[in-house]
Amino acid sequence: MSFEAILKKDVITVDINSTISEIQDLFEKQRDLIVVANKNFYEGIINESLAYKINYDPTTTKVKTLMKIAPKLSGSESIEEISKLMVESGFKTLPYVLQDGSLGGGIFADDVIMQGRNVFRNFSAKDIMTPDPVTLEIDATIGQLLSTMRNAGVSRVIIIEGKRIAGIVTLHDIIQKLIKPKFRQKRDSLIGEFKDIIQGSVKSIMTEDVKTIDEKSNSYEAFELMKKFRFSSVVVTNNGYLSGILTKEDLLRQLASINVNEPAIFLQLSRKGIIQELEYDPETIRSRILNLARKHSKMLQNSSITIYVSGDQKQRRGKPHVITRIQVNGPYIKTSVTGDGWGIRNSLVEAIHKLEKILEKRRMSLTKGVSELELEELLESVLP
Repeated sequence: MSFEAILKKDVITVDINSTISEIQDLFEKQRDLIVVANKNFYEGIINESLAYKINYDPTTTKVKTLMKIAPKLSGSESIEEISKLMVESGFKTLPYVLQDGSLGGGIFADDVIMQGRNVFRNFSAKDIMTPDPVTLEIDATIGQLLSTMRNAGVSRVIIIEGKRIAGIVTLHDIIQKLIKPKFRQKRDSLIGEFKDIIQGSVKSIMTEDVKTIDEKSNSYEAFELMKKFRFSSVVVTNNGYLSGILTKEDLLRQLASINVNEPAIFLQLSRKGIIQELEYDPETIRSRILNLARKHSKMLQNSSITIYVSGDQKQRRGKPHVITRIQVNGPYIKTSVTGDGWGIRNSLVEAIHKLEKILEKRRMSLTKGVSELELEELLESVLP
């Protein structure tokens, strides 16, 4: 891959001292806005999920208050390295920063994925998708939806009616249909109205025209569908029934896992509260997951493991409320588990405990009546 081939020099930037109200219309053109200061020096990135917060006054809150620092690209990174940085940062745009600190352009997820199209044509949608996606019945309230998204640590929920896929609600839908129309209101008024809104039905905000793809289709077809309709995910089906969900992040994760023998481990930390907690630093979390991967090495060969850690404002004895979600995608197991607790350690331990139970159950189902030697031969025969 040539870095120059996917570098976009003409990117939308916003000034660090702009107010949120001044920049909100720009998200329609570019989801991740690159923040710069005087003389075009890179400062960070802001997207609509960071900008549209109901506890800030958009007319006075400045970009620098809500932006995050995204990884800087030097121009020497491989497609695998760029993909990994995008997965771990949560941003689908990364800045290319020159040696003097000024912005030289940006790299976009769509262009990275397009570079990997030959890779994706060798994988089916089922190979890469997230199985057992989070669902809600169509008669659920918006409040139940928001609670489910927070507790499961997800940004999209599939709405079902019996066994039928009725729609999908994403974080983008919530922003566009609930928050943005009232965004110019004062903070107290907005919060008051929002309390009434959450009693409404998810049916009122869901996207009914759900784009689906059969699990046997190659995964690049899924990306082409996303690109055509400007979606970040497609629903994967098996004979018309829900099988999983495939996102751009899943595709990037697959690219980042190329030529990785041990399980590829990705870590996403939110900036809410837990970033102040020093009980577990990122490398300690990685170490715990790597130990798990080595303990269950046969089950987790050629897998990718993503750990999402988020916290909220609630605290107990100085520890924040933390949700840890571990997502595993591999040839022998595809699953997602969630741990909930006070402090990173408790949340992570609960999630790992749940995952180990699933791994052990899966191992027993594979080895029942099969010798250890036969299992090794079976693994070697099907692994790429």
